[in-house]
Amino acid sequence: MILGAAVVPSAPLLVRGVSATLPAPVSLVRDAVDAALAALPAADVTVLLAVGSAGVHDTATASLAGIGRPDLLATVPVDAAAASAIAAATGWPRVVAEPLPLGLTVLALLTGAPCVVPVAVPADAPFDVLAGAGAALAGAGVRATVVAAGDLSSGLTERSPRYRIDGAQAWDERAVAAVAAGDGDGLAQLGPVEARRVGALGWAPLAVLHGAATRAGLAMAVRTYAAPRGVGYLVAAATPAPVAAPAKPATPAAGA
Repeated sequence: MILGAAVVPSAPLLVRGVSATLPAPVSLVRDAVDAALAALPAADVTVLLAVGSAGVHDTATASLAGIGRPDLLATVPVDAAAASAIAAATGWPRVVAEPLPLGLTVLALLTGAPCVVPVAVPADAPFDVLAGAGAALAGAGVRATVVAAGDLSSGLTERSPRYRIDGAQAWDERAVAAVAAGDGDGLAQLGPVEARRVGALGWAPLAVLHGAATRAGLAMAVRTYAAPRGVGYLVAAATPAPVAAPAKPATPAAGA
C-alpha cells in the first residue's frame, strides 16, 4: 500500500553540508524539497527510486565519497521483508552493492528515512514496463511512501553539464505538465530515447512512480520546477486523488 509519494531532484548540491552556501535559486529548490518530504505520511518504509541497473538493494550505505565528501555518509537500515516483496512483485533482482549509486545515495541522505528500500530503475526500459513495475510495487503489500528522483534535462543552457540541447526546454515543460496532470500517455512520449538525448535522469523513476501512484489512487501536485544551474529540478508531492461525489437522488416529478 502506497501511502504517499514525492518527487525530488537527486542533485548532491541539495544535501546539507555539501556546500557552505547556496545560490538563492538553489536554496529555494531545497526549501521545496524539504517541504515535500516533510509532508510525507508516516509509513513502515520509504522506497527510493533512481536510475541504475534494475534491482532492489539489500543494503543502503549512502556515501558522497565519490564527489570528494567521504564525511557525508549514512548507513540506513533496509527492510528485508519489504525488499523481498518488492523484488518479487517487480521481477527485479535483489542487489548488494556498496555504496549505493549516486542518485539513490542522494535520495537516502535527503529523506533521512529511518528504514528504506532503494530501487534502481533501468533508464532504457519502455514506459509500459516501468509503469507496470510501479503498479506491481504498489500492490506488493508494503506500507510505504515512495520518493522518486526528479532530475529533468541536463542540457538547458550553455552552462549546463550537457551544454545546450535542442528541444530540452520543451521536453522539460512537457514532463512537468504530464506529472501535474497524471498523464501517462504524455510521460510515455518523452522517453526513453528522448529522455536520454536531453540527459533527463528522472524520466524512468517518474514512470515507475506514475504506475505506483495511479494504482494507489494518488495524484501528484507540482510544487516547483526550476533550473538554476541549467538542469531541470522538479519537486512534486502526492495528494489523494479526487473522489467523485455520490449522485444525488432524483427529485420526484410533481404529482408522482
